[in-house]
Amino acid sequence: MEPQRAILWVSVRLLGALLAAAPALEAAAQWKPEKPVEFVVPVQGGGSLDQAARAVQQIWMDKKLLGVPMSVVNKPGGGQSLSTIYVHQAARDPHRIGMVSSTLLSNQITGSSQLKYTDFTILGQLYTEYVVISVRADASTRSAGDLVAQLKPAPDALSVAVGSARGTTSHFGLALPLKRAGVDVRRLRTVVFPSAPASMTSLLGGHVDVVTGPLTVADPHWRSGKLRIIAITSPQRLSGDYAAIPTWREQGIDAVVSNWRFLVGPPGLTAEHIRFWDDVFRRTVATDEWRKLLDKYSWVDEYLPSREGRRYLEQQDAEQRELLAELGLAK
Repeated sequence: MEPQRAILWVSVRLLGALLAAAPALEAAAQWKPEKPVEFVVPVQGGGSLDQAARAVQQIWMDKKLLGVPMSVVNKPGGGQSLSTIYVHQAARDPHRIGMVSSTLLSNQITGSSQLKYTDFTILGQLYTEYVVISVRADASTRSAGDLVAQLKPAPDALSVAVGSARGTTSHFGLALPLKRAGVDVRRLRTVVFPSAPASMTSLLGGHVDVVTGPLTVADPHWRSGKLRIIAITSPQRLSGDYAAIPTWREQGIDAVVSNWRFLVGPPGLTAEHIRFWDDVFRRTVATDEWRKLLDKYSWVDEYLPSREGRRYLEQQDAEQRELLAELGLAK
């Protein structure tokens, strides 16, 4: 066969093979859910993570982004471990995804869970928010300085409420700055509640003295005048009404704690599954409805798709290991 004819023959065969494979490639790239989707959250209804999941659910329904029904599944308990176990059990099933906080990392580091972040398919970071420290409006504690003055000589002088587990971002939001202020945080009288709203209810009922948790949970009670927010873990004051809340830094304690919210799937999801979820969440955070929620709750727009999210969690895992060791919680 002449060289030119041979080249033409090979080119035709290659073109034919590519055309034959095109439908399969297109089908794989266009994977979509084939049954109802479960969006799992590790807290009771009303918590910050639950609010975000239900907001996402509404956007998906209104914009018809999934093409199938979707439900929010609340799986509180075990310091958020029950929800991650539930997601992990659905190996290779892209119809079950979950929202997690830094507890995904700390539970494994502290030994309360065997599941590491690498045991999941990382779908990205949805947003982040900051932690606030609150007391009742009639409390004598009026500032971070007052709190340190009370706890430095007697770390167990006040009861401190934490939502879901020790070693969470909410716990970091208080323990880290107190440690840097010279308080023996291992001796804090810490009371763990199933969720941030539950810890807030205990504070308002006079059962605990201090609550550390998401701004979204404290906000309505702060606005109603029932509690006082004495510090926030942001690097600088937030805008709007929240500009009245002082940071730890400006009160002389250099501590910033970000309360990120990540999206994960079960192990074994394919590149096609990840591509679908990347596209759905990218379209979700671009909606006007999501932007309004960010403004409403002062959530910070730091969306990261799957690839960037995996890199970020690798960095966070290293940082948390160091911090938890410093707090005496690492195993």
